[in-house]
Parts: sequence; C-alpha cells; structure tokens
Amino acid sequence: MRKLLLILFALLPLTLLAEAMTDRSWRPHEVRIGYGDPMFETMVWHDSPTYFTLEETMQYKFTGHIFAEYHHRPNAWFSYGGQIDYQQVWWTKEWLNSEGMFEYMPCNFVDISVMPTIRFTFFWSEWVNLYCGMGAGLLINGGTEKDYKGRQVAFAPVVDLRLLGLSVGKGMFFGTVDLGGMFSLHNINAIYMLGSRIFSASFGVRF
Repeated sequence: MRKLLLILFALLPLTLLAEAMTDRSWRPHEVRIGYGDPMFETMVWHDSPTYFTLEETMQYKFTGHIFAEYHHRPNAWFSYGGQIDYQQVWWTKEWLNSEGMFEYMPCNFVDISVMPTIRFTFFWSEWVNLYCGMGAGLLINGGTEKDYKGRQVAFAPVVDLRLLGLSVGKGMFFGTVDLGGMFSLHNINAIYMLGSRIFSASFGVRF
C-alpha cells in the first residue's frame, strides 16, 4: 500500500503537467503590475542606536518593491518575458560638527533591476494556476548613499527566484501572490539584496 501511494504521488506532477500541455485555453500575452515586501531592507537599514555616536542615521522610509512584467505564453505550461523592479530607501544622517552643532543631511538610494524571466505552470485550471519561475539580469544602484550629489552609479548581477506562485482569475483579469526572493551582490562589501521581496502580489491582464 505504501509503495502504491509513493507511485501515485510521483505520477501526480506528471499528470498535471500533461494536462497543462494539452490545454489550449490560455491567452498568449500577459502584463502584470505588483508590489513586494521590503522585509530584508527594513532589517538591514534602520535607525542607529539612541545613544549618540559620531554619526547617526534615522527616519528610514521604504517604497518596497514595485514591479512590472510582460510574459508571452507559447503553451499552457511555459512562459517567458521580462521584468523591471524598482525600490527606494530614504533616511536622514545626523552628526556633530566641529563647532558642536548638529548637522543633518537627507540620503537615499535607488535599486532598479532589469531581468529576463521564465515561468513554469505545473497546475492549470480555468480559475487557478500554480507556478514557479526565475529571472536573472542587471541591478542598477544609485542615489546619495555613497555620493551626496548622486553622481555615483553601481552595477551588479541580480537573480530572482519565485519558488511558488498562485494565480487566480478567469479570462482576461487575474491576480497573483508568490513566495521567493531576490539576490544581488557586487562583492562581500556591496550586498544589495539577500532575500528581498519574499512575498509579492500583483494584478494582471491577459490578452
């Protein structure tokens, strides 16, 4: 009995994939706009301790991850396209100058990620789809974090993993929620993302 259950569980993904491959009810184009959480950013960038040091940072604000994506679906189980992800963080820097007076300076950084992406749909139905996917591309980092005039721009590779996604919607309009993470680093001293955008949600249109 145990062997039979193991065989059934092993055949289930193949059955769902075969069903998706034979289904021809999809719409080939898909555009979605969404938002992802800034959980990683809020853990890394936060107010410095309340006791005074030579320099303090405070009043952090986060946009979170705002993204837009286009996909083309040649069949029901696979799609490919591209995504742009944007996030920005603001804060205030405070220090004591040589005259014993406090000085303040607003700071910020911006991350823009541009990635080709692919998606695999392993369960397809009229209302509900389950999928996973990934993307890899280029992150562009700018702002006043390292150059107060905002003239310094850095580039780094970026990878986005969507471990599990749920799409709900029949016909033209749909919504998604997914679980994953974005990763980007230039070197050990320049880590831009390490599990960013763990949770994200979007609204989309198929046509």
